[in-house]
Amino acid sequence: MNNYLVLTPDGMGSTYLQRLLTTYLNLAGYDYTNTHELLNGLELVDAGLKKNFSFAYTQSVEEIVNLLKANTSNIVSRVADYHIRRRQQERSEDYVSFYKQCNEVFPVQIMCMRDPFEYSLSWGIRNITGKQNVYSIRERIDTHPENINYTVDRHFFTQKLKNYSDYTYWCKDNFNITNIVNYNNLQSKADEVLRNITGLDCNFSELAGISIEDYNKVFYNASLSFQTGNKDLIPDKNLIMKVLKLRSYQNKLINARRLISVIPHKMNTLADKSKKVQNFNTLIEVYNNWAENRNDVETISLEQIKKQIHTENQIYES
Repeated sequence: MNNYLVLTPDGMGSTYLQRLLTTYLNLAGYDYTNTHELLNGLELVDAGLKKNFSFAYTQSVEEIVNLLKANTSNIVSRVADYHIRRRQQERSEDYVSFYKQCNEVFPVQIMCMRDPFEYSLSWGIRNITGKQNVYSIRERIDTHPENINYTVDRHFFTQKLKNYSDYTYWCKDNFNITNIVNYNNLQSKADEVLRNITGLDCNFSELAGISIEDYNKVFYNASLSFQTGNKDLIPDKNLIMKVLKLRSYQNKLINARRLISVIPHKMNTLADKSKKVQNFNTLIEVYNNWAENRNDVETISLEQIKKQIHTENQIYES
């Protein structure tokens, strides 16, 4: 079986994809471990790579390369470009050997992509809340209360647009990309994405008894129900039992150190962001000023955003 490497600047669904892909492969009968990020702590356990956050950035690039060479287990891993920038603030390192080893160890390399406006907008909100992902209904409610408003720092938003651009060049310059996965397809076409990545001919719902779309929808709508008091959003008991069964399976993988967390929950839809972000229209202008000077992205309009909101809302409707 192949090893899988997920590439990201973070904020493009990479954590979600890693957990989903690892869960899917294990459900299909293959022993896989999600090491998460390669650059902030790894260890070998019985010749298999496991996550160990306690090492942080203390391991050199050479040590990480040697760990990858010594690994004999099937792994799903990630490299985020911002970890390289952070490490370089602490030490001078040559990443040529690291990229070379990744290209040898990971025959499947997945480049995460997302609309740059939504990517930067989501990061702008993350910058305020301090939360990159949430993993429970309570955590989502506490992080994003129903009536909260945000004013996204436009300078931070602009910096994230630059990060997006730098990320695309970094991927193409250093990795052998085999798959490009769009964030929106992870929400609406997860089975197609998983089949394309793995080559397996099975759907998530066949393996887990529930589609990942329904699984995500249950958690999102349950949190809204608690926030708004709208009992119509509460799913039926049969669906809840299927959700709990899948969550229990993920917890077993966590206990076996094959996952480091459950599949993260949806924090905000684009509709949520358009309502909560007070300077939303200003950020559209900032984005369009940036996009006008590029030939790889397009400007956006309020009408296009309304269409995107309509499409996404259909996914999460109860």
